[in-house]
Amino acid sequence: MKFMRIPIVNEQDEIIAYKTREEITREDIRRIVGLNIFNENDEILIAKRQSTKAIDPNVWGPAVAGTVDESYDYDDTMVKEMGEEIGLYTVKPIFVKKMYYETANSRRFTCVYYATINSNAFTPKIQESEVAEIKWINLNNLENWYKDRPQDFIPSFQRTINNIKEALELKQK
Repeated sequence: MKFMRIPIVNEQDEIIAYKTREEITREDIRRIVGLNIFNENDEILIAKRQSTKAIDPNVWGPAVAGTVDESYDYDDTMVKEMGEEIGLYTVKPIFVKKMYYETANSRRFTCVYYATINSNAFTPKIQESEVAEIKWINLNNLENWYKDRPQDFIPSFQRTINNIKEALELKQK
């Protein structure tokens, strides 16, 4: 397995260092990507993180997400993660926005994307080391589930719901 380093960036998203995953501290700013996938009924595909994940194990989040590694940019990482995590190779993700935010255990710039697929023609190939389960859900049911049981989701999931709504608006234009 190739030894991967992660770019550490400053507040302007300029690379200032590289670290291994184990060397990263809460103060380091990383680059992340996230993908909202819609089907022909505007349902959203969400993914449950594997129980063996070091950060936020066994909770639901975006269908695809990942850390930008050395020698990749945001777009390259999004395409790579789509293929690795759920076996989606035939769709070009559409950029929605880039944002900065902090959680209890990290600081990050995140580029959010969306894609629309025909769920009947898509046979997912889940990367079992990353993803425990995926499911389609409509936005109303997702919001109600999150409101009733926020502990089932990653800590930043309200941000994910907001990103889903923005992507849906962009998609419907």
